[in-house]
Amino acid sequence: MKQKRLIIRSVILIVMVAAIGYTFWSHFSTERGLVDEGDVAPNFVLRDLEDNPIELNDLKGKGVYMNFWATYCSFCRQKMQYLRDHYEDYREKGVEIVAVNVNESKVQVERHKQRFDINYRLFIDRNNLVTNAYGVATLPTTFLIDENGIVMERQLGAKTEEQVLESLDRLIPGS
Repeated sequence: MKQKRLIIRSVILIVMVAAIGYTFWSHFSTERGLVDEGDVAPNFVLRDLEDNPIELNDLKGKGVYMNFWATYCSFCRQKMQYLRDHYEDYREKGVEIVAVNVNESKVQVERHKQRFDINYRLFIDRNNLVTNAYGVATLPTTFLIDENGIVMERQLGAKTEEQVLESLDRLIPGS
């Protein structure tokens, strides 16, 4: 009887240790490969809705507000409306908005652009290559990239209009 109890307790202990080990592994493995503050932003080429390419390296000298989003994300829509309202002002100051959709259809993205009257280019990340390279797991996720191609900050989740404007101000080259 004592031996049976020992075996059961040992099995329970092994299962608990395995569960805790898996929790730590899954938490830290998702952090590996993330692009974060101070990193050089990985280069990529994406195409907009008119099939025009954009390469991150071509934007050196400009601040880049790179926002990963999806049409079903309400926080993304809110942030995109703030960007729409201030896009022209910040473009003149040397800030480029790179809105990266996470692998939705061209029709969905075009409808979204029309419905919300988006005035900046939208890019679709086919097969999530850029999304995975940047370690994006939450939407919206934004990367602030300075004029030298260095990530200034990685932002997760919703932001107020004031927070978006503060981020855009930080991206103005020479500021």
